[in-house]
Amino acid sequence: MKYKFLKLLNSDLFRVFFLAFILVFISFLIQGNILINLADEGYLWYGTICTSNGNIPIRDFQSYDPGRYYWTYIFTKILGKGIMTLRLSVCIFQFSGLIFGLLALKRINNSWWFLSVSGILLLVWMYPRHKIFSHSIIMMTVYFGVLLIEKPSYTRYFITGIFIGLSAFFGRNHGLYNFISFLLLISFIWLKIDRTNLIKKLLYWISGIILGYTPMLYMFIAIPDFFNTYINLLMLHLHIGSTNLPLPVPWAWKVNYISMDRNFLLQFFTGTFFLLLPVYYTMSVIYLLTVKKNFQQKAIFISTAFIGIIYIHYAFSRADLGHLAHSIHPFLMGLMSLPFLLKNKYLKLISILLLAAVYIMSYYSIWMVSPYYIKASAPKDSFVKINICSDNVWLDKPTADVIETVKKIKKDFIASEEVFIAPHWPGFYPILQKKSPLGKIYFIFKETKEVQEKMISDLENKHINWVILGDVPLDGRDDLRFKNTYCLVWKYIMDNFQPVKVEGLPENYQLLHRKL
Repeated sequence: MKYKFLKLLNSDLFRVFFLAFILVFISFLIQGNILINLADEGYLWYGTICTSNGNIPIRDFQSYDPGRYYWTYIFTKILGKGIMTLRLSVCIFQFSGLIFGLLALKRINNSWWFLSVSGILLLVWMYPRHKIFSHSIIMMTVYFGVLLIEKPSYTRYFITGIFIGLSAFFGRNHGLYNFISFLLLISFIWLKIDRTNLIKKLLYWISGIILGYTPMLYMFIAIPDFFNTYINLLMLHLHIGSTNLPLPVPWAWKVNYISMDRNFLLQFFTGTFFLLLPVYYTMSVIYLLTVKKNFQQKAIFISTAFIGIIYIHYAFSRADLGHLAHSIHPFLMGLMSLPFLLKNKYLKLISILLLAAVYIMSYYSIWMVSPYYIKASAPKDSFVKINICSDNVWLDKPTADVIETVKKIKKDFIASEEVFIAPHWPGFYPILQKKSPLGKIYFIFKETKEVQEKMISDLENKHINWVILGDVPLDGRDDLRFKNTYCLVWKYIMDNFQPVKVEGLPENYQLLHRKL
């Protein structure tokens, strides 16, 4: 028994599990209770609470795809509905994602130092924390790609299909990206590695996708109105032409070179990454189409190239640091593999120097927006600890003041009544322990007359007397102010509600009460 235990401790699998646990545990310990995102993190938090109360994601409330809510819901049943429970549940998913990333990397070097240094870089780029599902899934995708390249058997086609279907349950974008990525990868395998029984293997693959997508298929069949709501959501995305609000690409040459401060470095290196990714993937795919042998030895490099070149669309769909972080892990993992794959000593040296540069660039970009760095580099006394639903969280003073103000508004005015909050503060619903009077909780894209009239009808029928309303130019665009995207709802509120004077709300936000 003692011999088996020692053998387990020395096994490659234990090494990966232990290292992933230590890295994720330290990250959660030092920054898990710092800052809060009232918009996107609040969106996930509110949806998790709704799901734990028996509501159905997408059908009953505006949400991401159901998988992530049912994952976080499990932990609310055990540990409660606080913000730290949400973060812990996401952190555990992060742990599983990092395991898959390290399992892929250990194929090129199994040493502690390599896996540790690589794991730190992968972990740092898992930002922001409420989107860690995306980072984890993309590292899992790379791993399953490696499995298929190493041994393109019927079983592995089936397993990768299951993964693709399941990934779509956590995010329809992941389902689409992974489907296209693996189509390219399967085509490459057929051209370069294995030309046997392609049709049969594709049938195994498609069968796996259907099996992996079974949770969503079940919801389509068993839950009334869920399928129609889901289709309407897809039609909305097609009508808009995007799932994200686009931003101009922050190319490095567009940075203001006059102010050579910390913010300059962040913007410059972010722009440099946006240049590096398409160049790297293009060169990688061109190289792979010309090479003729040793494909199994290059499995991780091949997997990251075909997966990364598809996922790069997500980075450019809204070209900011957060969306770059969602898409960068195949690039990082592919770059980590190069020094061990290249035989030419000069090319090997260049790849090592490039990888070292990426570590430096990462410090001056993604690390500088991490909660730990923001708090550690902030002026003294600029952060305070406040209680949010029984959890103590460190917040910058402006955010803490706003939260305390809204909590005071509940105590002095709203009490047990419902409140409508718009446009970008869904996180206040769980903080105030309120349920949104509308299914929609995040107001970005311009809505149709019919949808707005339905919103107005719901506000009337539910006798909503209180509104916390902002007039915010999202991304600095006046056309994205609530009064322009939801002009009928805005007019209804302005006509039927009157401002209530309160101190402490941000500029362009106000508390309104229904006119008597």
